Amino acid sequence: MGILTLQQGDGYVIASDRDAAEPPSKRCPSRRTEVCQVWTGSTWSSDSNNAIRFASLDAADEYVRANFAKVMA
Repeated sequence: MGILTLQQGDGYVIASDRDAAEPPSKRCPSRRTEVCQVWTGSTWSSDSNNAIRFASLDAADEYVRANFAKVMA
């Protein structure tokens, strides 16, 4: 599963190529999904309106570093 930070509007969100229907995996997905999942602060969602937003790229990256185990679960 790949995690990346995307600019969305005037802020940044944490996104992933994760497929919510499949169990977590450290392997690359076998196919690329059109819709990225976004991090809500507690779970992944396909609805980008549910994503937590960060004012800067550095803030989003620091959140991922500090919460890596939770984001990767």
